[in-house]
Amino acid sequence: MNTDSNIKQLLNRIESAHLEHRAVGTPVAALAETVCAFLNSGGGTIIAEAGSSKKQAATRKAEIETEMRKLITPAAFWTVSLEEITSDTFLILDVPAGRDGPYAVAGKIYMRDGARTLEGTPASIQTLVEAGYTETERWERQQLPGAGIDRLQRELILDTAKTGEEKRNFLFTDARRPQAVLADLGLFRQGAITNAAEVLFGVRPAIQFPQIRSRVTVYAAHKGSDFVDSQVFECPVFEMLEKMLAMVKKHTPVASLFRGGLRRVDQPAYPEEAVREGLVNAFAHRDYADFGGSVTIDLYPERLVIWNAGALPPGIKVGDLKREHPSMPRNPDIVQVFWLREYMERVGRGTQNIVAWCKEAGLPAPSWKSDDAGVVLTFKYGQKVGADEFNRRQKKLLSDLGTGESIKLPAYQDQYMVSERQGRRDLKELVEAGYMHREGDGPTTVFVRLDKPLNPAKPGQH
Repeated sequence: MNTDSNIKQLLNRIESAHLEHRAVGTPVAALAETVCAFLNSGGGTIIAEAGSSKKQAATRKAEIETEMRKLITPAAFWTVSLEEITSDTFLILDVPAGRDGPYAVAGKIYMRDGARTLEGTPASIQTLVEAGYTETERWERQQLPGAGIDRLQRELILDTAKTGEEKRNFLFTDARRPQAVLADLGLFRQGAITNAAEVLFGVRPAIQFPQIRSRVTVYAAHKGSDFVDSQVFECPVFEMLEKMLAMVKKHTPVASLFRGGLRRVDQPAYPEEAVREGLVNAFAHRDYADFGGSVTIDLYPERLVIWNAGALPPGIKVGDLKREHPSMPRNPDIVQVFWLREYMERVGRGTQNIVAWCKEAGLPAPSWKSDDAGVVLTFKYGQKVGADEFNRRQKKLLSDLGTGESIKLPAYQDQYMVSERQGRRDLKELVEAGYMHREGDGPTTVFVRLDKPLNPAKPGQH
């Protein structure tokens, strides 16, 4: 995905309470002070010039990732990524709003005052501390009384540490000891594991937390009636996420496109990276404390819908998701582990990437909805419905009726043993797809078979 436009937009924006530009060679300590201020002041982004040498930029990135974690206390989550535009390279430091502050560098607390990073005054520090006291301990940080690491998957913990050290330059106290790894990640406290540790690494986490169960349902029709497949998953979130993606891939239509002459390209209906990012966001930001909540995927012939429990963070609106916006993760401990395992790159930029991937694939822009119950992300398939996406009743009707022959709704209900509501839905879809024509009103209404041929073969489908 080309990120030039995103970087250009950031470069063209003036510095603010949530954005700062830095020149090549800015000391890590100075960057740490600004990161600390963003953590204490609602989050932000630093754009640091890294010159034209990719090798030097990569070295600089590793230096920031390792040194800055030693400077900021308590341990906090933030990301650094390399972005290129023309011949220049930039380091993008994305900093979510901190949840465990106040944060400090070398014993000094920093905050943002407009576009400036300043050392906190006694009054501002008091306000920050008081705000921390009033916030209830978040669900992911709560301990499981008496629960030790024996109920977790040891190899999954060690694999996370190995990936974090090799890919993210994250230095653990002892990457060979699961308990030490969990402690470094805030997942083992005062002799017990946290709720987040159970969700991420538990052997059977759904026994302790039934609400983590997630579901994928594949429907035969557009409005949701008969389904062709439905599965419930109740394993650790990483395994759950991969199984859900595999099921989506299995049931997602694939179109064969011809590019560059006779070169055929098989393209899934929905960009895999966009669906993955949407699902990662659902798991990372859902409300795990909601015992009636979950993460679900509903796959229809013309759309894919991802839902997760929990409203958007205060101050974030649906419209903000398609542009630059502050990052305020509900579960920063869980989000950090997702980042360590390379399920995300830049914290807070996933929704913008989803929009860009759909645009590149020639799909309509995805849409978000949010209410007190949860957040819904909907992908729309850019192609019209084909006969292969109809249910068995609809296909049988199209095969049985000759061109010009007709059927009434009551006859369709009797012949295929469906309710009036379902019958109307089936026939309406056939009309909308151009296979039938509706004539008349009320009891005299008939549905006439048009001459559009029935072609059950889907391009690219085996």
